[in-house]
Amino acid sequence: MAAMSPKSPKRVCSQSHLEEHDGLRKTVSFATRRFDPSGLPADMLRVYTSLKERFDEEYALLFVFNMQTAMEMHRAWNMTLLTSKTLKKCSEMVGLTMTWELGVIKLKFFMEDGDFELQRKVPYDYDSEFQDMFMRIASALYNGHMTVHEALLFQEEAKQGKHTAKTGLFIRDYPGRLIVLPAMSSTCAVIFFGGSALCGLVTGLIEYGLLRVGGDATLLIDLAVGLCTGFIGSLFYQADESYCLVSIFMGTLYWFFYGTAFVVGLVEILAGELETGVTRFMAVSIKTFVLCVMACFGMLLAVPNPGQVWEAQSQNCGVINLADQWWRVPLYLA
Repeated sequence: MAAMSPKSPKRVCSQSHLEEHDGLRKTVSFATRRFDPSGLPADMLRVYTSLKERFDEEYALLFVFNMQTAMEMHRAWNMTLLTSKTLKKCSEMVGLTMTWELGVIKLKFFMEDGDFELQRKVPYDYDSEFQDMFMRIASALYNGHMTVHEALLFQEEAKQGKHTAKTGLFIRDYPGRLIVLPAMSSTCAVIFFGGSALCGLVTGLIEYGLLRVGGDATLLIDLAVGLCTGFIGSLFYQADESYCLVSIFMGTLYWFFYGTAFVVGLVEILAGELETGVTRFMAVSIKTFVLCVMACFGMLLAVPNPGQVWEAQSQNCGVINLADQWWRVPLYLA
């Protein structure tokens, strides 16, 4: 790596400055804990060590903080424009020489005019609370309300769930999410379509099982979910022809459709981020196509004449007059 002359980057507020000017911190003493970088991934630790030698510890820790902020925010809401805006403001306020490329899944980070480059694959995982929490931590750091050590420790504790209610931790992941899927599919389906919750439970078990297996098995989630939804829904109709298959399919697959990603993709295209916007839009379109095709295939396995069944079941859809139902209000709230 080319040698560079040491810089004097702008610093966030020091501990002594905070103790002097923050009224609350005059009565609440600073924690003596310091962030331990030894647990960082090997490549990030290597860049941290080099930056620490060339500049100082605080500057190196600011790099670690910004990179972790980018990964966790992108993992949560997957909104490139919002994540980039937060990183840019943080870098400008603390004087960090860092750039980045935020793709739909792959992230690239560059330090000191390209002397260092790190890459990460960050998949989307539904967890919007982390995005909000990490954005607040970043805001507190670049506004001088906490030191970089405090901010990094806060990030660690947030990922460990120490600042989240136990109920939130329970439904955030499996097996607690097995309650959410059937509850959501039943309420959404009843309000908008008039369906059932059994498929929600089955598809939740399928996703849970494949996630436990891990690896390439997770690629089968959409295929298995769509197939089972079509198959079970068609069996329901065979047993009782009063069911609406549209309600069962839509109520169940609602969880697996990345509806927000369509909107985010369009916003990115309009904002000039064509690469991420078009990629996101096409990826979600293909995912939706796979779910729908597999639901049709599951229906084909269960009934001999799926075309006629689909036409016949349409008469059972939209038969609930919600204006006459008192329970619509609590279900809308749920």
